[in-house]
Amino acid sequence: MPAQLPDASAMIASLLKLMTRFSCLGCPQQAALIRQELALLQAYPDDQLAPLIKQVGRRLEDEWSQLHLAISDDPYPIAKTHALH
Repeated sequence: MPAQLPDASAMIASLLKLMTRFSCLGCPQQAALIRQELALLQAYPDDQLAPLIKQVGRRLEDEWSQLHLAISDDPYPIAKTHALH
């Protein structure tokens, strides 16, 4: 688990902003960043982020990974890293 996680509300706000931007631009790099931030949600303890949010995040992470592969020129799947922007 990362030593220090960003505030859970800030992370969700960041995801909503990125998803809104992506809907306007369709950028593969944004899709990859969204997938990474969704993956990071799994690192939060249940007392900081509701298990339901984490469950939805897991499902969405898979969907965003597939979307990234579909729109990216890179033939290789994105690495499952937990980077923050």
